Amino acid sequence: MDAISEQLEQELIERDELLNRVDDTTRAYLLSCEQRDPRYITRIIRNRDDILFDQQLRGE
Repeated sequence: MDAISEQLEQELIERDELLNRVDDTTRAYLLSCEQRDPRYITRIIRNRDDILFDQQLRGE
């Protein structure tokens, strides 16, 4: 599997994990946003990862 395929597979796994952790209302909202912008959930995950990384650097 090439690097792009691996990245896409990882994004789909992270997307599914996020959708499985939220309540039905939040899931419906995220999916409706994703219909308009296919990268919406991926950006949320990346932003979350960036925030967690920044918090670790600050020692929070």
